[in-house]
Amino acid sequence: MTQLTDRPPQPPEPPPPNPTAFFATENPDNIDAIAGMGMRAAIHAVFHHYATADEFEGSKDHDTELARMCSATGLSLTEVRGAVYAYRSLKDLPMLRALQEATHRLDLRRLKAIDRAISVLGDTPDPEVFALLDALLVTLFTPTKPNQALPGANTITTRLNKAIGDMDSSVAFDQKKREKREKGRTLLPGECEVTFHDGYYHGSSGMTMIADHATSAAVKAFIGETAKEHGITDDEATLLLLTGKIAPAANARVYGYAPKNSDGTIDESASVFIPGHGFTTATGTEMFHSFDPKLVDMDAAATRSIDGYVPPADIAAFVRGRDGTCIYPGCDRTAWECQLDHRIAYGLGGSTTANNLYCLCQKHHNVKTDRRAFYLVDPTTGDVVWLFSDGTYALADRNGFINSQVTETTPRWKQTINDVERLKRTRSRFFAKCHRVLDVFEENFDYEECLKSLSALEREYGMEFPFHPVPFPEEPEVDY
Repeated sequence: MTQLTDRPPQPPEPPPPNPTAFFATENPDNIDAIAGMGMRAAIHAVFHHYATADEFEGSKDHDTELARMCSATGLSLTEVRGAVYAYRSLKDLPMLRALQEATHRLDLRRLKAIDRAISVLGDTPDPEVFALLDALLVTLFTPTKPNQALPGANTITTRLNKAIGDMDSSVAFDQKKREKREKGRTLLPGECEVTFHDGYYHGSSGMTMIADHATSAAVKAFIGETAKEHGITDDEATLLLLTGKIAPAANARVYGYAPKNSDGTIDESASVFIPGHGFTTATGTEMFHSFDPKLVDMDAAATRSIDGYVPPADIAAFVRGRDGTCIYPGCDRTAWECQLDHRIAYGLGGSTTANNLYCLCQKHHNVKTDRRAFYLVDPTTGDVVWLFSDGTYALADRNGFINSQVTETTPRWKQTINDVERLKRTRSRFFAKCHRVLDVFEENFDYEECLKSLSALEREYGMEFPFHPVPFPEEPEVDY
């Protein structure tokens, strides 16, 4: 293990406050924004103490505490549990916690996104890592212009996953803590775990496969290519492949985005973004580069222009990576499900080049086509400003990872942390264990015990299990 010889990396200072800047959710001239601020302040008043105190240590009982909060607030158990753990994510993020105390800026959906992203760090991550993520989040949630769109859950997830995925070696962690954090088996490139369990419908069974992003992307690509060769659906191809009735396609293509070194070669130490899957872990990055990939230069695609209407694959890939989602305010439809819109219509002389192509889902493409709204793009910052027919405007929250790295104000891709241990991901058995809990529930129908077991697993792994048991309906009252 490399010895730490230099002063450890320090988190960047958050940007100084801009007195003229504010998020659209805090617009002092908008009565709906003011009402929304009050709504978030009320939620904060109920749950903020979970960000500063260990409510579940000592004599406090987890289930009793959640039940108490359900009774006091009238919220469901799922809502209370989500809110409690969302606020607990601020315990190790002191700067963001102070910002939230002062502004109540983040709603539960955004706090939950933070909780999910940082939960992969395990129970005992290095304090320097949290300090860097804390500074990143404060910067993200500090406005720099008037009526700025508040970054959404998609942006939070993308930025945090990218930062965590790019953390490099080699700080010497406490060995006992490291052994505890790495206790679970780490999947190597090309490995997976498959578990079988009862299905969610009567008479059905299920199968779950867990693998790194690169391996999952390869599996999906081969299923899709095989389905195309045989003229069948992906579901049909999966069943036929697993039962040995057809052979897989000879080749399949996996698309990924990776940064370059100064000499033009691929930086194999940085995480890769795979559409539909996310940023790779250390093992997934190694797996991706083992594919012997064919390189398509995004720098060239960024400025390339063609005569025809349909953009070629390289330009389309750049635009989707730059935008991330539909660029309409508040829309989180992934860019890979969107149309590429000519901002200036092709028939009116608009060129087919990245600077005139933007991702719009079908619904919001229709809004533009119907002339209910039009958008302008700042060539320096990349900001998208939507102008509406009633004279109002809104800034879009752009979620693309390329966009955050290619403008003059944010020119870099890589955000590595020198001398920090590459973090091991420990998600491998969480879903299998939770599914087993549901299996037991379907045998003994003990609803409260099932919730208790799932909550314990969520606490242990720092993750949120998306499937929870449905309680049996109460017996109807009978009039005699």
